[in-house]
Amino acid sequence: MDWREEYQRKLGSAEDAMKAVRRDDLVVIPLAGPRVLPGALFRHCTENNVSIDLRVTTPLTDPGWFQPGHEQTFRVEFELFIGDFARHAVDEGRATYLPSLFSLAGKELEEERTERRAVDVFLVSVTPPDDNGYVCFGAHNWNKRSYARRARTVIAEVDAGLRPVCGDNRVHVSEIAAFVEIPPVQITRGLVEAWLRRVDDEDKRAAYLSIVDELGEDVDRLIVVGPIMTRLPPQQVRRLLGLAEPPEVAKAICGYVGDLVPDGATIQIGAGEPSMYLARTGVFDNKLDLGLHSEMVAPGIPRLVEAGVINGLRKTLHPGMAIAAAWSGSDSEDLKIVTNNPKFEVRDTDYVLDLRTIAQNDNFYAMNNSLSIDLIGQINSESVFGPRMINGSGGQPEFQIGAAMSKGGRAITLLPSTALDGAVSRIVAQHDAGSIVTVPRFFADTIVTEYGIARLWGKNHRQRAAELIAVAHPDFREDLKREAERL
Repeated sequence: MDWREEYQRKLGSAEDAMKAVRRDDLVVIPLAGPRVLPGALFRHCTENNVSIDLRVTTPLTDPGWFQPGHEQTFRVEFELFIGDFARHAVDEGRATYLPSLFSLAGKELEEERTERRAVDVFLVSVTPPDDNGYVCFGAHNWNKRSYARRARTVIAEVDAGLRPVCGDNRVHVSEIAAFVEIPPVQITRGLVEAWLRRVDDEDKRAAYLSIVDELGEDVDRLIVVGPIMTRLPPQQVRRLLGLAEPPEVAKAICGYVGDLVPDGATIQIGAGEPSMYLARTGVFDNKLDLGLHSEMVAPGIPRLVEAGVINGLRKTLHPGMAIAAAWSGSDSEDLKIVTNNPKFEVRDTDYVLDLRTIAQNDNFYAMNNSLSIDLIGQINSESVFGPRMINGSGGQPEFQIGAAMSKGGRAITLLPSTALDGAVSRIVAQHDAGSIVTVPRFFADTIVTEYGIARLWGKNHRQRAAELIAVAHPDFREDLKREAERL
């Protein structure tokens, strides 16, 4: 059958496509997932009494399954990232978390382990087919292609607004069971004002509108945070859009990172603060021959590729190419650069984040954030106040270990010295009971706060404590010294 005929045969409504979902299926919705299919799934399950296991990653919308009363219909688990929008579902016990790694997510299926659980239905967004019948997962691939290859049934939302990018980022029409075409999102000031009608606080509404005014004709950048905009403080929205000036603490931390990263290094930058400011603070601008091999990026990184600062000339793996699992973290100007640009490639997370892949990059410098670290070097990037999960591990463990294994590599952990406006130290004598250790102490390497650089590699517990106390906030150093002596 010609692929065009096959595509037309598989094309239908979201409601019809959801008939493939059966009781007790495992349904997966990935990071940067579809816009229309989740709502259709919610209606299908609630109206037809179909209970499912639902796996999600950093969702930006809620058809209703995160709200009280739907726990029996939707048994929700978060994978890799939780995110701000739906964290309340975990806090209130209506959802759980799946510990996993990007690179090993398919191991039990590929090795046919007895405990394996196949994915029954995968919901994803794709570009319209190209002339050869292939659809692309866009700039935010992550693990979409991997899931599409492993799931029993793939249902794809066809979104002409997705940006085609180069790399191992596509599947054929024949590999997808059903297609649902949707119109691309067009962000306008009128649409944003409609969102803001739900905001009762006039000062807050005015703060959001000032962001819209600042964006001007570039208002479509709000597509990044639009669905959750009113759930975030205006200042956080500004930071996510790259409008906020980096705080002084972040500037200081980025400055130290600039001192650490040598010319010719291949870099990886994790999500969140303060790493998101690394490119914007200019710490890489005068570097020579940097390479990129990353899970995602920070604002300004694609512009550094265009400027030739990141050219990959000294990379030992994929020389000359900027490699990522997703171009998430880019701003709108970055995404314009990445679109159909052969300098940039996306590849599956189970390849990009494989320890063996990462370690093939000599002089690999991983840069990731942390919530807290104890005096023997245990790094927590997932929980606060003990076991309360703020996020998941993402790709941090893989890049931390891969950098440690890389010839000439270094794993750098970034964190401000304090939290809660200076009320608590992020460098602690011991983690609270139940805290999650994201990186074990034997992989801890280089820690950076606004007060300097702590080098932990090859040092014993006492030496590590001394290094970390030296970069803690001065207000907490004496207490940390007393605790170190007690321990």
